[in-house]
Parts: sequence; C-alpha cells; structure tokens
Amino acid sequence: MSYDRNSSGAIVGALMLVFLLPKGSIRSADAVEPGRANPSDRTSNWTLKKEIVPRGAPTAVSLARGNGGEPRLLLVGIGDSLTHGTLDATNNSTNTFNAYFQRVADLLASEVSLIFSQPLFDDDSGDRVLPFEIPTNLGVDGADSFSIEGIEYFKRVGAAENFETEAYYCDARLPRRLESAYDKVLYPINLKTRRDATALDSAIWLVNEYAQAGEGNHSAVALWIGNNDTSTAALGSGGENPMFLPVPADQIESDITPALRLLLRVARETGLVSFDAYTQTSLERNMTELDDFSAQYARILDRMEAETDQALSSGRMDLFLLTLPYYSSVGYLVDSEDLEFYLRQIDPGYSVPPTFQRVAPVGEPITDPLRGDRVSLLTFGMMYTMLHTGRTVAEVNEVLELGGLQRDDMVLSEAEQAYIAERIDGFNKVIRTQATSRGPHVHLVEVGKYLNDVLTGKSMVVVGGHVISRKWVRGGSFSLDGVHPGYTGHAFIANYVIERMNEALGLNAPPEDLLSVFASDPYIDRDGDGWASGPSYPAHGIAEVLFYLTDADDTDASIGPDIPDDIWRRLSNAILRDVLGVPSIRREAERLGIAAPD
Repeated sequence: MSYDRNSSGAIVGALMLVFLLPKGSIRSADAVEPGRANPSDRTSNWTLKKEIVPRGAPTAVSLARGNGGEPRLLLVGIGDSLTHGTLDATNNSTNTFNAYFQRVADLLASEVSLIFSQPLFDDDSGDRVLPFEIPTNLGVDGADSFSIEGIEYFKRVGAAENFETEAYYCDARLPRRLESAYDKVLYPINLKTRRDATALDSAIWLVNEYAQAGEGNHSAVALWIGNNDTSTAALGSGGENPMFLPVPADQIESDITPALRLLLRVARETGLVSFDAYTQTSLERNMTELDDFSAQYARILDRMEAETDQALSSGRMDLFLLTLPYYSSVGYLVDSEDLEFYLRQIDPGYSVPPTFQRVAPVGEPITDPLRGDRVSLLTFGMMYTMLHTGRTVAEVNEVLELGGLQRDDMVLSEAEQAYIAERIDGFNKVIRTQATSRGPHVHLVEVGKYLNDVLTGKSMVVVGGHVISRKWVRGGSFSLDGVHPGYTGHAFIANYVIERMNEALGLNAPPEDLLSVFASDPYIDRDGDGWASGPSYPAHGIAEVLFYLTDADDTDASIGPDIPDDIWRRLSNAILRDVLGVPSIRREAERLGIAAPD
C-alpha cells in the first residue's frame, strides 16, 4: 500500500526532532503525580527535560550515553488496549497516562535518557492531541496478532481466509482525517515512510530511525499481543458477520426502544447479529487456531529481526515478549457470588437458579475463584436493570435458565472457561518457545502467569489493607469494564515488567508506589458496598452503560448507583450507537431508516 504521490515529503521534514531531544519526550512522574488522579487538564504530550544522576550500575547491554553519562534508550510498545491504555472501554489521555506502559516509561526515566511519546486522545472529543508528534507507544485498542501486520484473521469476520485490510493501516494524510484507531495511534509515521503503515511497520521504522540517529543508540521493544486472539470468545462480544452480543434480547424486548428492537430483530434474522454468545460453536469461531497463532507470532519476530538490520543479533535492540493472562478469569465475567451480592441489594430473596453452577457452595467461602459458571458484565447489567425496574426474580433468572435448562447462549460454563484457558496456555507455550530460541536479547516476561496468580489469590497482593482479586470493583484490579485494569492494576503490572527490564538492561529503575496509586484510584470501592465512584471524564459509546453502575456516594455504604428513571432508553441508545459501529449493521440501519441517537 504505497502512496501514489510524494507530496508528503515536505510535511514531515521536521518530524525527526523527537529523536534529537535529550532525556525523552515523555510524560514523566515529575509532570504527573504517582497517583495520576486527574491529569485530564494536561492534554499536551510535551518534552520534559530532567537531569539524571547516573547510579553507576553496569549495563547488560551497550547503551549509548547522554550528556550526563546516563544510558540513552528508545522505548517502543506493540500491543492492544492494555498497551495503549484503555479503561472503561474508553481511550483518552487520562486513561493512557494511568496505564502500565506510561508507568514503565516514567520508571525508566529515573535511570536513563528516555525517548518515548504517547499518541494521546482528547478526553472529550476522542481526537488525537498533537497529531504531528511521532508516537513510540504503538498499542491499538482491539489489536490482535494479525491486525498489527494489517491482516484480518478470517474466523473473526466469518471469511474463508485471511485478508489484508486498510482498516488496520494508518493511511490518513491529514490530521483532520484521523478516523480509525490505527490512524489516530500511528500517525504521522505513515507520512515519514511515505507508505501506509501498520503497527509492526511503525515499530520497525522507529528502531531503524533511532539507530541511524546516533551510533550506539539502543531500543527496548515490548510486545504484548495475543489477548484479543481469544477475547471475543471470553467476552461473548465483538466480531462481525455476525457481531456477537451477550444481551438477552427476548427478555428485554419490551423494555428497549423501538429503533433498537427493530434493528436487533432484523440483524438477527439476516445473520448480522448473534445472541448465541457462549455456545461451543461460537467459542470455536471466535478464537485463533493455535497453529495460526504460532505461525503468525514467529512471522512477527522474523520481521523484527530481518527488517531492523539484525538489531536483535547485534545487541542494538532488546525485545521483551509478554505472556497472556487468562481472559476467562477477568472481572467482566460475573459468577454466582457476584450476582447474588449485587441483586440482593434490590431483592434480598434473589438466588441464582439451580442449573447455574456456583463458585462455592451456599454459605461457604470461595476457595477456587476459577470454579463455577459466569455471565458477561453486560448480561449482569441487563439483569440488574430488569430487577431494578420491577421484574420478578423468576423473570430475571430466565436470562440464565429456561424450562429448567441452562441457557448455553448467555452462560459461559466452567468447562467452557477451561477450554478458553487451554487455548491461552497454547499461545503462551508459543511465546515461551520463541523467547528461548531467539538469542540473549529476547526476554520472556511472564506477566500472564503473574496476573493469573494475583487475581486468583495464589500470589497475594495487598494494598492499603485491600486484597487484590479478580472480582469486579470489589477486587480493586479492574476498571469499570471488568476487562482492563484500573490504576492500581496497571501499577502492579508496571512493577512486574520493570523488574524484568531492570534485569535485562542492567538498570535499577524503582517500582511504583502502589499505596500512592491506590489512594487516588477511582475504581476502588471505598465504602464496601461493591460500587466505585469511577472517573470524572464523560462517558462515550458502550461505556455509558458502565457509568450507570457507579457509586453516587462512595463514603456511604447505604448509597449505591443512581439509576435514572429512563434507564432503558439510555441503555438502548448506548447499545444502538455501539452496534452501528459495525459497517454491515450500519448499512442495514440506514436501509431501515434508523439513525444514531443524539
């Protein structure tokens, strides 16, 4: 995908300034306090110059030195929403500043002269801030092992084979035309290369440009990819042809707006939408085959080696390969204890039906958090709203059980969770094999196992007297979407990653102060009622659904969410806006005369 003219050359003449700046174009801990409680008023990704006092520790690699004698390093991230910094299913500057990769950069900046830049999105509009600043964090929300190379994996869109797609390239030539996530993250690297650029293309270009900017310049590249190779299966949501939605459409048909009701009915009849979120067929369809993942992951590393002038073998680049946590264990997947804890706040007599396997027997503590059946957070939100708006317990439980039989479409069984985890185990085996066979400058970061152990209690992390766990809100790990970590979760991920980077690079970067982060984390339940106050930025898209489940007063356990009277209209509009993001559904909506709500 080449540009058909060379007119972009004049535009990019000054862009390499970022490589000439000492001590990193980063948002450092000097600019944002460790808790980063509300940095949304600082939307520029400015250059920060700080004096580094060298600690004299020998480096494991031949890092170039800055004017003060400190090592000089380019930090590049390739990955998905975890690397980009998505929280609450939302991408903006506030979230990016509080994510693990920004924290890693801040910690490294105390030890090295760091080159690092974020592609920030405005909190209100979602537009790219300072679009001509070259990003080194190339994580894109939704990316998988194929899309970072511009490829659509066939199973995720119901195709017969993989195909290259412009959707996963940065191809915009003007900043006002940054529409896709790939455009907004990767721009203006495509201008510099004079070719449409993927995330992997961009990483290779960054490493090569930095190497040419000074003899001995060194790069550290973190690759955390593969989470979204099972995400649609675990979440029951996403994909195309059909798009999967874990929504009990028949049970809420009388509650949702006529426009959404009509669109969902027609979309289901035409195969554009499926509510069979957790059938075995759906799980198979929505996960990357192990052999395909293995071949693609090896291809990514082959390109990183071959197209960076042998940077790995020559020691000019260190590559950190991060393993994958169990997507089937995130807080988004709600168990029997969760359902009863929250729904009993509305009706104390609520219990899950007999066919819904419990995480622990009635009245007994949870000893194995991986036991029992689950429903999605979106399904739970529908159940909570149904009960709140006057439905009976029997009607609500029809979401889980019909005619004495468990609903396979809405419920992710314990066996199905194990099936997804087994696939992730296979992916991690591939990552480990690649890490151990690529030479001394490729490093394995076992963050997947670490997170699994922390979230299930095998490795206990206690912050401010709070035991971190997989529980939605109550566990202190996740943002409101139950998938992406909150501030504290990102901070302990950063600490694990920086420890491995210190070992590999011979540095002594300090860890994050978890207690300080915890103190300003808006996703922590402060009053013990199971709800958190959430962030202060406005909700957009499907995140609107989540923001209705925030604590109106997190100092008073007797006060929970303030559910508006027109909640079903609001939920309907949020879901409608979300499904209209899929082109095939949007075209059907246009045919039906259905427009996005204001």
